[in-house]
Amino acid sequence: MGTHARACLLILALWGTGPPPGEAGEPAPDRSAGDYLCRDSNVVFFTLTNLRADHLGAYGYSRSTSPNLDQLAARSLVFENAYSHASWTLPVAVSLFTSQYPFTHGLMNRENFEKLDAGAVTIIDLLKKNGYLTAAFVGDRDYGAAFGLTSRFDAVFDTLTDQDPKDWKKYGVLKETVPRAIAWLRDHYQRKFFLFIQGYDVHCPFAVPEENRMFDPDYQGSIDFTRCYWTFKRTRPIKVRRGSEEREVYLLKTKSAEEDEFEARFYPEDVKHMVALYDGEIYNSDKWVKNVLDELKRLGLEKKTIIVFFSEHGDMFGKHGRFMRGGPLRGTFYDDVLRIPLIIHHPGLKPRRIDGLVQGVDLAPTVLSFLGIEAPPSFAGKSLEPLILEGKPVNEYVFAGSSYSPRTTNRFFRHQSIIVSVRGRDWKLITEKLFYPEKSETYHELFNVRKDPEELQDVQPANETVFNDLAQRLRDWLVAIRAETYLEALQKK
Repeated sequence: MGTHARACLLILALWGTGPPPGEAGEPAPDRSAGDYLCRDSNVVFFTLTNLRADHLGAYGYSRSTSPNLDQLAARSLVFENAYSHASWTLPVAVSLFTSQYPFTHGLMNRENFEKLDAGAVTIIDLLKKNGYLTAAFVGDRDYGAAFGLTSRFDAVFDTLTDQDPKDWKKYGVLKETVPRAIAWLRDHYQRKFFLFIQGYDVHCPFAVPEENRMFDPDYQGSIDFTRCYWTFKRTRPIKVRRGSEEREVYLLKTKSAEEDEFEARFYPEDVKHMVALYDGEIYNSDKWVKNVLDELKRLGLEKKTIIVFFSEHGDMFGKHGRFMRGGPLRGTFYDDVLRIPLIIHHPGLKPRRIDGLVQGVDLAPTVLSFLGIEAPPSFAGKSLEPLILEGKPVNEYVFAGSSYSPRTTNRFFRHQSIIVSVRGRDWKLITEKLFYPEKSETYHELFNVRKDPEELQDVQPANETVFNDLAQRLRDWLVAIRAETYLEALQKK
């Protein structure tokens, strides 16, 4: 092939050992006994932050929230069991691009404006080194260039520059990023490129940027859904009398326009409408996805472009009395949050659904493998090629872990915490430690996710052997990723 053939090869022979790989970041030599490559193909990353996998039609959802994404999934690789590493965007975003866990790269505190180490290697850097023109069109907050991630792109549009950074309602959305991304495509499509598009459309508040009541048009409640609502711990509904009947109601935290914090009462119909508005935002966003796909087709790039659609994390709507995910204040590691959509359209691979366990850190090395570029030693993730081509499991377990720092200006939750989890095909363990001024408390939850996929019943007391095994796997993982400081903190009484 020429230096800029931009086409995918698929050779169906069995893999061979091949010659030794080249230096990290350099093109890897072709394997001698068979390979598939997409050398010099364009790469598009598209993320819809806060999107749960199980609210897409492609993942079995009952509502028609995502007709265009579903069409993309029908001609792509759909990963059924892809998992994130934390419950908010900043640490996960850095993990996806660096292939390092949050405890390793260290960006887990937005308030201090910590910055990614200048020496950290990202997929952005490696693609630039291999001749790719790179551009990012992102919302504000956790994808802001100040954190040292998106600043590595050749061109970056960050909606924070056009908004009041103190206005927490105005997360950047696709109506701002997609048109600019399409304009950039039209100007640069004749070069090989890496394009990243992101929006917070399905992030709370769910009536912003555009309220869509299509899934619950008859709602008569009085909740103002232009605000975000949270809980930061397990909660139980309280009993209240409403008219002639006694009803259950959840007390959720929120802020007024003047930043005053207060509690809002959510009845079952309010929770139902919250979910409906969330689904309506997915539907609205799906149209923007179509615009990008249509433009790639119009420019003749379909057979020259690898498209990766994903999300950083999901959200909570009342399970265990938890709403939202606690944001950067506290982690929430149920599968509602950690299980993410991952859809990869590879022009040289037939569409199919893939059941093996996948981690966010696996994304970058997998895309590099598609392009014939060797991943650097700093990448903790694994290429998913064996899983994709031969059905061989890549991960026996997937791991998540992050540290959450207190924010003194928020009276709802201001305690430091560490939360970790390990998940296999059958079992999942979540361990969290909260640090109070005079004491600390540790909580464990063990779920048989094979029998209880909704994670409703903690079965730790009756399964001591399983608990001990998973706890040891968590300890081994923390040691392997050089997170001994966090391990010591978890173990300290």
